[in-house]
Amino acid sequence: MKHFFMKKTVTAALFVTLLFVMALLNIQTVFPSLQKDVSDYHTSSASEKPETFSNLVTNLNNTASTEVFGKYGFIETYGYLQKLMDKKETNNFEVVKAEDGSLHYTYFTTGPNDVQTISERMERLKKDAESVGSHVMYVMTPDKYIEGVTKFEKGIPYNYANETADLFLDEMRNNQVDTLDFREVMKENGTYTQDSFYQTDHHWKVQTAFNAFKSFADVVDEKYDFQFPNKAYYTDINNYNQIIYKNSYLGSMGRKEGILYSGAEDFDFIYPKFDTNYFFYAQGSNQAITANGRFEQSVCFTSMLSGGDIYDAECDKYFTYMDGNPGFAEITNFDHPDGKKVLFIKDSLMVPVASFFSLGCSKVYMIDPRYYGGNIQDVIDQYHFDDVFVSFSPQNLTTDFFTFYSDDGLQAAH
Repeated sequence: MKHFFMKKTVTAALFVTLLFVMALLNIQTVFPSLQKDVSDYHTSSASEKPETFSNLVTNLNNTASTEVFGKYGFIETYGYLQKLMDKKETNNFEVVKAEDGSLHYTYFTTGPNDVQTISERMERLKKDAESVGSHVMYVMTPDKYIEGVTKFEKGIPYNYANETADLFLDEMRNNQVDTLDFREVMKENGTYTQDSFYQTDHHWKVQTAFNAFKSFADVVDEKYDFQFPNKAYYTDINNYNQIIYKNSYLGSMGRKEGILYSGAEDFDFIYPKFDTNYFFYAQGSNQAITANGRFEQSVCFTSMLSGGDIYDAECDKYFTYMDGNPGFAEITNFDHPDGKKVLFIKDSLMVPVASFFSLGCSKVYMIDPRYYGGNIQDVIDQYHFDDVFVSFSPQNLTTDFFTFYSDDGLQAAH
């Protein structure tokens, strides 16, 4: 009996020791970042302190939960075990694997989302924009789940994102809001396939986004007399450099599961061969960014292509274009000073499309409502855009993205 209790005591002691060691290693790992968060708070002005304190609490919590010692080693071990067991879902069905091996975000639901509130907000946006002479179009980007093509094993939940998108577009047409449905465009030209999306991410590939830009330019030119300059030249892929970074990309879902579960994939960077001249300004949550020069020096942030940690969201190669999702961005194209001035209210799928679309505009403005703290109505009233394009993908047709015209009448700050 003594021998039995001795084994239990030694086991418990080793376990407690391991906990203390891991705690010390975690503190050592996370301490520099925590110290920086606190330092930034103390150096902020007195007027900023109420807002920055809230940010401080959020940042400390995020830092402590993400900067864990050996985090990706644990993720890879977990992912490998899931692969050995041939599991098709991880993280309580947050990410699921289709029969073709592609990863998808999903959740349990019994039908499409209610779109009444977001439809009403879009209708108000249209009226306000038209009152200052702006044309409004809703641009529906595709969901990665392709009806009749993507197949899940029995028991995997389906999120009804495409059905929600169909309901929402019906409401847009009832409210006389012009629409462009890239799902239909891609079906017509035969590109609505799984290969048009990253295996480990919810985004479409940059090559797919370029093709979408080409279709987008055709539609606004033919139906709305946009007069996109040099359209045939700008939409010809032969006038662009294409650099393929082999096995260098791991999307947001892949980072949750690890390379051993999902595999790394190629990333294709596309930028003009011809001369371009830009100025780029972006306001993020912490600081403003400015850049000028050629397309790849200003609109693109090529430092993300030069390596870095494949697991690090800050090095996500998809966000080479426009540095991802700043709350507000302004792009000036000096080559077309008399071109159209447009606004994109969007999520991340439109970022590379808008980047290429800027080649035919004088100015392109971009707002991501999740991170923009101002009033979108004020922006529309002040700038008098020629066109306002609103674009959220089917899974993002929720009030979390349509934050404009919320109950207080102001743009929600996030």
